[in-house]
Amino acid sequence: MTAAQFAEPAPGLRTLRVERGKWGGFASIGAALEAAADDDRVVVMPGTYVENLTVTKNITIEAASEAAGPVLVQSHYGVTLSVSAASATVRGLSVRGGDAGEPAVRIDAGTIESCEITAEHAGGVAMTGGSPTLRDCDVTAAGFGISVRDGARGRVERCRVTARRGGVLVTAAADPVVTGCVVTGPDGNGIYVTGGGRGSFDDCVVSGAGQPAVAVDGGADPVMRGLRISGCDSHGVWIDEDATGLIENCQVDDVRGHGVYVTRGADPVIRSVTVERGQTSGIQIAGARGTFEDCLVRVCGGSGMAVEGGDPVVRRVIVSDVAGYGITVEGGGGSFDECVVSRTGPGRAGIRIGRGGAPHLSRCTVSHVPGEGIRAEEGAAGSLEDCLINETEAAPVGISGGTHGEGRYTLVLGTAEGALTRVDRPAADTEPHSGCGGGKTADGTVSPAVDDLDELLAALDGLVGLARAKQEVGDLVKLTLVAKQRERAGLPPPPLSRHLVFAGSPGTGKTTVARMYGKILAALGVLAKGHLVEVSRVDLVGEYVGHTAPKTQAAFDKARGGVLFIDEAYMLSSGSDDFGREAIGTLVKLMEDHRDEVIVIVAGYPNEMDRFLSVNPGMASRFTRTITFEDYSSEELVTIVGEQAAKLHYELAEDTGRALLGHFAAIPRDRHFGNGRTARVVLEEMIQRQARRLSAVAEPTRDELLALLPADLDA
Repeated sequence: MTAAQFAEPAPGLRTLRVERGKWGGFASIGAALEAAADDDRVVVMPGTYVENLTVTKNITIEAASEAAGPVLVQSHYGVTLSVSAASATVRGLSVRGGDAGEPAVRIDAGTIESCEITAEHAGGVAMTGGSPTLRDCDVTAAGFGISVRDGARGRVERCRVTARRGGVLVTAAADPVVTGCVVTGPDGNGIYVTGGGRGSFDDCVVSGAGQPAVAVDGGADPVMRGLRISGCDSHGVWIDEDATGLIENCQVDDVRGHGVYVTRGADPVIRSVTVERGQTSGIQIAGARGTFEDCLVRVCGGSGMAVEGGDPVVRRVIVSDVAGYGITVEGGGGSFDECVVSRTGPGRAGIRIGRGGAPHLSRCTVSHVPGEGIRAEEGAAGSLEDCLINETEAAPVGISGGTHGEGRYTLVLGTAEGALTRVDRPAADTEPHSGCGGGKTADGTVSPAVDDLDELLAALDGLVGLARAKQEVGDLVKLTLVAKQRERAGLPPPPLSRHLVFAGSPGTGKTTVARMYGKILAALGVLAKGHLVEVSRVDLVGEYVGHTAPKTQAAFDKARGGVLFIDEAYMLSSGSDDFGREAIGTLVKLMEDHRDEVIVIVAGYPNEMDRFLSVNPGMASRFTRTITFEDYSSEELVTIVGEQAAKLHYELAEDTGRALLGHFAAIPRDRHFGNGRTARVVLEEMIQRQARRLSAVAEPTRDELLALLPADLDA
């Protein structure tokens, strides 16, 4: 081989140079491949090489880094580049295929990276079996840009695909990992999984597709996370023919079809998907099942969610600003739990149940709609359980006989002579006010239930410690009572903001006092129900643009008539998070618009809460009173352990109490100290140690079963 020059003389460690017209190098890449051994490196100088390459050795082929131009490998017939060696690498080449029946590249092992691949008449890259890798490549093709078939389990990473027929095809039981890829402008699908294909698709982008951007059918079962779909002429995600799979944390924006379309027996899980600016329905279900959780649909030309035959499970889906109905069910059923609908099309109901529809709606909220809250057509059925309907321009529930008045509804809908009938009355008309024993006076106001109020105040006073907090809550109660007396005397009430800041360390009883405060205000007739809805940052802040305001609205709506308790509220203003600040702005507006319907209590560490109030000018003006919750003393913690033990039918011996006192006194009172939670953990550990101790006793006495000893405190 006098025509070759080697940097290293030993086979397997050589660099073979390909450069046409130069002495000492190979004139073709194929000749270098024939001469190479495993672990050799083939460096190709700039130029056009018309040949078909088959790589069956574990070698590296790459364009010379010092090249002043591209390395183009092209052929007119057959596959231009075929790679089947497990450790082979092809890097930096331009590969062009001209055969109408074969892809430009076929790979079933090894790695192709940083290459430009063009197929003028067929597919770009075909992965056929094995576990190959395609990385950082630009693929342009007349057929599918990348097809993965025949059980292949390869990887496709950060590739850019422009292909007429479609972007990425997965079929014939293939199971690839596809990450960070971008598919632009296909006439067909951006991603198509069929024929029992699986695959994991993460952080991919599809834009400008002529057919559904993502299509899944034929029993396929892929996992897709972080997809971004936009500007498509058809549906965003189309799942058909008994397909399953998981679609999670994806965005669908500006599509002419449905945002998500599930049909013909498909049963996927759709979770945390946002659909915006769709021209038809946000989510369409036809003859299918599926689980839909924590999705957001907004600004769509049709209904937010439409079921036409099928039985989906829907949880915490938010629909707003749609031209059609918020949710419509016709000829199907399904369960809808904790869904929120607002701002539907002109005259459109928030939720519509059409002929043959029979859904179960539980804990759903409908508000700010121009039609009825819930509309049930002739021939419909179903049930509503604890659904909140308010601020509708038409009747809250439109059925035969009609219902009137905002509030919570528990209804069963059925058919009788073709017309809907109301089986039971709405809960808002039948339930006593907040369950606190109050009644309505002649002027329609709710009189306080004095006995219940006394009991609630006694329970508050009976809490261990919290002297300062109990006194301030008591002062608020007295101020509220005087305000009512002034009203009855025809005098204006004193200025009173009932929204509160609870400042204190974790475990100091803030949630417990907030719950009691709500019940006390209900007993006073200030709140309709007095229930507590506890939320944190994750319940208010969305993951995508446009997701936060509806989530905050949904939490606020659940708290209507009661207390919205935001724990660790300062997390909303931490760092440079615009979504957290959006939640604060939304909350401030809701507090102003519904000032008499919800009491908001924000809680957290004292210093952090001071900074939180300074973030938005409206916050400080609405939270004018801060109640401080001091840490429990060691003696109070011992009392808490004793009370909790008694509820569980345990007893603390006298020396056990002394041991506990010393134990709590030795615990550092830093930010990690849990106060009441620490007391609860200590008791649970003592009970566990007692059980371990008594396991050695054949027949322990009743007194032994009751007693917690100092030994049970020791680790």
